[in-house]
Amino acid sequence: MLDRIYQMKAFMALGAVNFRIFILGQSVSLVGTWMQRLAMSWLVLRLTGSAAGLGLVELSNQAPILVTGFFAGSILDRYDMKKILITTQSLCMIQALSLAFLDFTGIIRYSQVLLLSFFLGLVTSIDLPARQSCVVRMLDRHAQLNSALTINSAVFNLARLVGPAFAGFALQAVGETMCFFLNAVSYLAVIFSLTRLKIKKIELPVRQSGWKSFREGLDYTIGFTALKKILMASTLFFFLCFPFTTLLPFFAKNIFHSDASILGLFLGSVGLGAIIGVIYQASLVPVNKLHIRVTYSVGMFGLGLAAFSISRSVELSCAALTVLGFGMSTGSVCFNTLVQSIIDEEKRGRVMSLYTVGNVGIGPIGSLTAGMLADLLGGTFSGLIFGLGAVFLAVCMKRTLKSVEPTIIMKLSEKGLADVV
Repeated sequence: MLDRIYQMKAFMALGAVNFRIFILGQSVSLVGTWMQRLAMSWLVLRLTGSAAGLGLVELSNQAPILVTGFFAGSILDRYDMKKILITTQSLCMIQALSLAFLDFTGIIRYSQVLLLSFFLGLVTSIDLPARQSCVVRMLDRHAQLNSALTINSAVFNLARLVGPAFAGFALQAVGETMCFFLNAVSYLAVIFSLTRLKIKKIELPVRQSGWKSFREGLDYTIGFTALKKILMASTLFFFLCFPFTTLLPFFAKNIFHSDASILGLFLGSVGLGAIIGVIYQASLVPVNKLHIRVTYSVGMFGLGLAAFSISRSVELSCAALTVLGFGMSTGSVCFNTLVQSIIDEEKRGRVMSLYTVGNVGIGPIGSLTAGMLADLLGGTFSGLIFGLGAVFLAVCMKRTLKSVEPTIIMKLSEKGLADVV
């Protein structure tokens, strides 16, 4: 029975033992991560009552990636990725325990939340590109890549659906402290799974210094026109994409005048759309068509955000957020798969660190901008600006990515991936 499942295109990555172990640990940990994200948003609103305050926390969490993220790739391409991941996940657990302790004792302050958020950002600047890069090294063959990234996205978005929904009710019953503590406990699952993994090591031809290694990766990215345009489009997409995480708590509290349960419902709707998007993404579409699909995904995200911004009905808002979640999940998987499919293996860590800077590092600047606009001009105006901006980006991408289509197809053909789904 399991062998038949592993032979299916959508699930072929599960045939790799390492990937199965990894995804099991991730599934537990990510539920805790999304619980903490909702709990932290609600905590910040309780402490500040400001959308800009939420955006500043997001920025403090991701700002380190703008600096250290550029050099993370040279570390990942030179050292044992398994040891790096165990270390970073352990530090993430310590951060969650610190939040739980401070909140439980009642001495939590906004400045402490900012500091712990910044600390998590430092750790994540290494951890995230490491996890992105190591996925392909857990597989038995390169044709499993699209399946692996789709399954990874499915787990991520299922956690987005389950975590906030559970946290919304947990916040009302036991408060933020328990959400932080449960997230800390969930890291034990991923740390245990990492100890069981065997991750392939890639030896560089010449042992380079960190700076030279970084410059080589940067020169490679700039000189590879198709890769450069994909990374630029993904960076703009995530700049426009991140603000919805700041706007949702603001809308729940200040526009719908509700408690944390409605925020959990909103985030659950995003997760539902994301899961539908992942199922759609798992359909048999060749990798060489993903640059077309990503364009429509970005447009759907923008339409969903714009519709949510003008809605004053909980039901219509949830429907709009489902569309938003669909476009966001399919767009992010398409960008990730395209990048990982066309890059050279020995430069994977460095390119993925640049990709991480472009989405996780730049995105929170959009969150802060959206939060400031919401405080000054209202949440509706802020949401519309970013939603319509994503629609405009999709229109521009249609022409931009079309111009590099021959290069993408040629690179995929060289790797034998042109017809892989």
